[in-house]
Amino acid sequence: MGQKRSSSKSFRKLFFGCFAGLAIGSACGGNPELVSGRLPVNGAAGLGEPCDSLGDCEEGLLCGLNDVCVGACGDLTSNACGDEACLPTGECSQGLGQACKRDEDCKEGLACSELSRCAVPCEPGEEDVCKKGRACRSSGTCPNDSEVVLEEPPTGVGGDTGTGGAPGCIDADVDFSPQIPTVLLLIDRSGSMTDESKFGDAVEAAVADGSYTLGDCPSNNDWRWNVVRDVLMSPTKGVVKPLEDRVRFGLSLYSGRNGQILPAGPGNNPPIVLDPSKMCPELIEVPIALGNHQAMLDEFKCSDISDDTPTGESLLAAAATLAAFKEPGPKVIVLATDGEPDNCECPDFGGHVPAKCSAPGIGDTIKAEVVAAAKQIHEDDGLTVHVINVSTPTNASLQQHLADVALAGGGEVYPGFSPGALGAAFEDIIDGVRSCVIDLDGEIAKGKESSGTVTLDGDELELDGKDGWQVNSPSEIELLGDACETIKSGEHDLSIKFPCGSFKPPVR
Repeated sequence: MGQKRSSSKSFRKLFFGCFAGLAIGSACGGNPELVSGRLPVNGAAGLGEPCDSLGDCEEGLLCGLNDVCVGACGDLTSNACGDEACLPTGECSQGLGQACKRDEDCKEGLACSELSRCAVPCEPGEEDVCKKGRACRSSGTCPNDSEVVLEEPPTGVGGDTGTGGAPGCIDADVDFSPQIPTVLLLIDRSGSMTDESKFGDAVEAAVADGSYTLGDCPSNNDWRWNVVRDVLMSPTKGVVKPLEDRVRFGLSLYSGRNGQILPAGPGNNPPIVLDPSKMCPELIEVPIALGNHQAMLDEFKCSDISDDTPTGESLLAAAATLAAFKEPGPKVIVLATDGEPDNCECPDFGGHVPAKCSAPGIGDTIKAEVVAAAKQIHEDDGLTVHVINVSTPTNASLQQHLADVALAGGGEVYPGFSPGALGAAFEDIIDGVRSCVIDLDGEIAKGKESSGTVTLDGDELELDGKDGWQVNSPSEIELLGDACETIKSGEHDLSIKFPCGSFKPPVR
């Protein structure tokens, strides 16, 4: 097979040289089928499919230099190859514009240009030999379609509108992408995340008034845990699924099993033994990613609750995960919890614990530690902590504590006392964190910031207006005020335009 392919390829090279000559009026045997660009073949391989010889391809296709069926074309100026280019052999290229470092990185017939992209080789400086009638570059390659460089028009010629400007100077519709936010969901998995304290009554009332339909767990669909799971992860009505391609989500389900205290030994008063290596907090984690809904749902199992509530240690672990995640865009922790915190040294403040855990005021001390952790996360790591209170409205002490945690974390506290309130809380937080910062595919020319036009749903926005837009850097703008709030929810039509000489797209 190796010899057959080699000899076939050599024949094709000779044949294509004749074919290219015929296409521009030269003679190479006088076969009318070759002159018309049609080959006497009856193979079944389609465009882009593998081939070994001329007869393998469908009628009208050639078996190309890269052993796939390709379209036939005339000369380098031909546009018959769409996004590809016509090679001197009379066949369409494969892989035009792909990144490269050397000629060997490109498919046969292409060369690596000085812009590190695969391009058609040509004679330097020759006019009208490349696609769309362009001239060959001095480096000996044809420009690719995507290689558009806007240049400042010469003084006294043209202007920012591009009329009469320098060659290749055009107005630019700017490609852009909103910065993607990152949300780490930190969910309390302690033993109180059931239907206790009348949460089940709130679920029953929501079902009765038609504002909520129960989730898909086999049982216990009125538990806090299962309602949070349903509100977040339901494939049909949950918050995460429709946003998974626009928000990077991570998940951390936290609990503990009697902290770092080893099980009690025999006797009426067994000694307290701590093991610092014992896992606390216990975290079930899903790494941060786009398209993360199914992975999170797989780990967020029905009725899968544990024992303790080491909120402070769990917050710090979540913050470490977020701080290590280096993608740009806003980053927040959303803490959903229903109970008083404990910690790894003093789980549940009683029972088989060190004596200091039974001292008066230990609960307040642990609460203060959680508030301090949230403050550290916000001030040192630059992260925001939002809190959803999944307890009951009557627990005034816990409500104040969670408000203090949110304030220290630079965020807000949201009531989650019912399915509807939980859904609204998650939606408000996630919509709020969606970014108004826009990364531009290129750079605004220095001093040309005011020449740009930004429109939202057809309405032009004012540069530096309170509800308009501002320039953060040559490659970044930000929507402000009402424009920012609008773009955070739903789908909207945003357009960014700069006139000739005012914007420099990347060279590709």
